[in-house]
Amino acid sequence: MKSIILSSVMVMGAFTTQASAAGGEPSWWVPPGQSDSYSIVSLVVFFLAFLLVVHLYSRFDRYAEHKAKGTPLRTTVPVMLTVALAYEVMPALSHFSVLLPAALILTAIARDFMLWWNPKMQEAGK
Repeated sequence: MKSIILSSVMVMGAFTTQASAAGGEPSWWVPPGQSDSYSIVSLVVFFLAFLLVVHLYSRFDRYAEHKAKGTPLRTTVPVMLTVALAYEVMPALSHFSVLLPAALILTAIARDFMLWWNPKMQEAGK
C-alpha cells in the first residue's frame, strides 16, 4: 500500500513539474529591468507597521513615565520597556551579551537612587 501511494505521488510530481515547465514563467516572476510593485507595496506596509509599533510603544512609555513621576523607579521602568522593545524588534540583539541591557537597567536604577537620595538635583534642573 505504501509503495502504491509513493509511486503515485512521484508520478503526479513529475506531471506537475512538466506542466509548470511547459506553461512558461511563474506568476511571481519579474523580468530584469522592470519594477515589482508588490515588493514596493509590501516594504511600505512593513515600514508603516514598524512605525505604528514604535509610535504605540512611545505613547505607552510616555504614559508610564508620567504615572511613575513620584515613584522611586521613575527612570527604571521606561528603560526596561525600551530594552524589551529593542529585543522584540531586533532579534539579532539576542546574540549580544546580557551585560548590555543589564548595564542600561543598572544605570537607570542608579539615577533613580540619586534622585531619591538628593531630590534637589532634579528641582535645580527645572
